[in-house]
Order: sequence, then structure tokens, then C-alpha cells
Amino acid sequence: MAGIIIRCLAVALGGGAATTPLAAQARELQRYGAGAPEGKLMLYYSSTVAFSPLGIPYGVERASGPAAGARRLPRLEPAVEVSYLPELSLEQRTTGSDKPEATNLAPLFPRPRLGVGLPGGLGLELSWIPPLRVFDVKANLFAAAVSRSFALGSTVRVIPRASVLVGRVEGPITCNRETAAEGDAALATYFALVCHGNDSRDYFEPRHVAGELLFAPARRRGRWQPYLSAGARSERTRFDIGVIRRDGSRDSDQPILEVRSARAFGTVGASWFGLPRTRLTSELYYAPGSAFTGRVLAGVRLW
Repeated sequence: MAGIIIRCLAVALGGGAATTPLAAQARELQRYGAGAPEGKLMLYYSSTVAFSPLGIPYGVERASGPAAGARRLPRLEPAVEVSYLPELSLEQRTTGSDKPEATNLAPLFPRPRLGVGLPGGLGLELSWIPPLRVFDVKANLFAAAVSRSFALGSTVRVIPRASVLVGRVEGPITCNRETAAEGDAALATYFALVCHGNDSRDYFEPRHVAGELLFAPARRRGRWQPYLSAGARSERTRFDIGVIRRDGSRDSDQPILEVRSARAFGTVGASWFGLPRTRLTSELYYAPGSAFTGRVLAGVRLW
């Protein structure tokens, strides 16, 4: 019974789930459905790091044609994206248990990006977040997307886009000294006994494969370029509970949580080309049942 109680409290989202043993290590794998409270919280954070278009991908602004195929050198656009991460309420952070989790570790999610305009009218987007600690969170995420523009009549363009995202985000979510200090005596006791007085090293590992269609006017409206998109994403998200013992070792009694899901999503936004070789984009991103957030991007077009 004590083991069950400890596990339920230590898991970022407690509750019953079907479990299967991991073959490669003595860890328990707990699988959750997308509708379970535990699955919903994991999918929320999975959606906040999704690799959305943030404007018409560089290199496909005009419908493809002979001129696009004749381009000899790729066109480059380094850019920086910043996403807003909405704070979760106390109720949302205690889903499935009576212990609040330290999920509000970062108010913003920055991501460097590189747009490449390739011959044939193809657009390539790349992103890598190096493992540097920002806002008490360390991310190591890689994402890539490829797209191409097609004319849909004389007034609208459609841009199919396929993307992938893999990596890891690390942070003290299950055991957090700050959260314990702000809580009651029960939370302090939990931190001292279950967490061994240490911040946890939890691993959040998303894996996305997505496809979407972007729609935009055939020509820019002055300096503005509006767009919208709709798509679907297949994903597998794991949360590795990293309780650290007093000797510094990882507690192998703690489980790994997993959710697999296919989720719809959509975006709407606009880019502004008011400065030479510069693009500023703002976007609203929505994944039903998971996340609704805003993102901005600033890019410089090298040639």
C-alpha cells in the first residue's frame, strides 16, 4: 500500500493505468489514453512545443514555376520564434492527485529557426534548440518541415506541409523545492521523504509527425500576407519521472508515462514585410482539447 501511495504522489499525474514492463530496464511503463486526465496534461505540453508554420514557409511565397526551378543558390532566412505558455491553474496541476506539480516553469518558449528556399519551389524549415537551461528548463529539440506552393485558381494558393519533431525537455516537475516551500506541511513531508530532499530531473519526450494544408492569397496584400492552416498530428509522448535519491542516483521505482494520440490542429496568422529583408509574423495556434496559444517570429532574409 505504501508503494502505491508513493507512486501515485510521485507521478506528475497519478491514477490507474494499464502497465507493461520495459524490456530494456527495470522501469514500469504506464500507458494512458488521450482522454485520461494524465494524457491530457502530457498532450498539453506536447502541443505547446509543436512545430507550426508561423507564416508561409520561406521559398514558397510565390506559386512554383520555371523561375523557381532555375534558382541556383538556396535562399536563407534565420529567424527566432517565441511562444507564450499559458499558466495552468492549481486544479489543472493537481489532476489525478492531491499534489500540485511544478508545471509552470517557463512563461515563454523560444526557438531558433532556419528557412531555406530550395530549387523546384520547395521550402525547407529547420530548428534545433540546444540543451541550454532557460527558465529552469533545459530543452533539446529538433524539428524539420518541407512544403511546396500550388495555385488554386487565380486568387488562392494551397501549401501542403509535412513536419517532424523529436527531442527531450528536462525540468523539476515532480519534485520541486520552490513548490514544496510554498505548500503545506504534507507537501513539505512529501518532498523530504519521497523526493529525498532533491529536485527531480524529469524528462518530457515528444515525438511528432504532422501534415497540414496552408491557405493564403495568391499575392500579398501590400506589406501583409495573411494565412490559415489545418492539419493533423500523430504523436507519442513520454514523461520519465526522475526522482533523485540522496546518493544522486535515479529512483528506478518510479514509472515512465506514455500517451499516443492523433490530434487535429489549426493556425491563423499574418506576416508583415514593412522593413527591407525582414519578416515579422504573429500566429494563433489551436489544438482542440490540448492548447490555445500565441506565437511570434522575427526573421531576416539573407538573399
